[in-house]
Amino acid sequence: MAKASNETRVATAEFTAGATAESGLPPPALAEVAFAGRSNVGKSSLMNSLLGRRNLVRTSNTPGCTRQINVFSARLADGLACHFVDLPGYGYAKVSKTEARGWGPMLEGYLRSRTTLRAVFVLVDVRRGVLQEERDLIDFLSRPPTVQRAVPTRIYVCATKVDKLPVSQHKPALAALAREAGFEVIGTSAETHFGREEVWTRIRKAIAGEA
Repeated sequence: MAKASNETRVATAEFTAGATAESGLPPPALAEVAFAGRSNVGKSSLMNSLLGRRNLVRTSNTPGCTRQINVFSARLADGLACHFVDLPGYGYAKVSKTEARGWGPMLEGYLRSRTTLRAVFVLVDVRRGVLQEERDLIDFLSRPPTVQRAVPTRIYVCATKVDKLPVSQHKPALAALAREAGFEVIGTSAETHFGREEVWTRIRKAIAGEA
């Protein structure tokens, strides 16, 4: 099937770095958009859909599979370049609390002081609603920019797996999530690519500094 002429085309996409400490991240040269969500929310699948790749971002049925900050470089056919940042999942049951606590300072440091971070997409399962972990993350990201990060980080909430609901339930479910999150919610599906262009529109606006 031919792609629509207005569909975002990703010319190149590749794994750049996996870091367990801030020092392992690539130099802050390109604008970055990060993706955060509970384990098995469909984060890796959505990122693959956005990048137009099947298995670039590793997917797993094992909670807590992503145990580091993974950075991917993407360049669009129109020349736009950016980093996609896959953040470790949270809410996992099979990872020790000690190990999970060890990631806390790394994640907080990245989200608080990464100068090239332009947007964070907080993913929630459309069928589960906004849980306490998502509320805490949104509250943290909503704090004013620090001296180190003069450019504010935009927060977007993505509801994943909307294909699991009947079409008639899409709008009511997204509206309910928006009330819970206090933000507009973008409905997405990695299976059908629903919402892909809407997410890319937000990414472009965040990188350009548009409202």
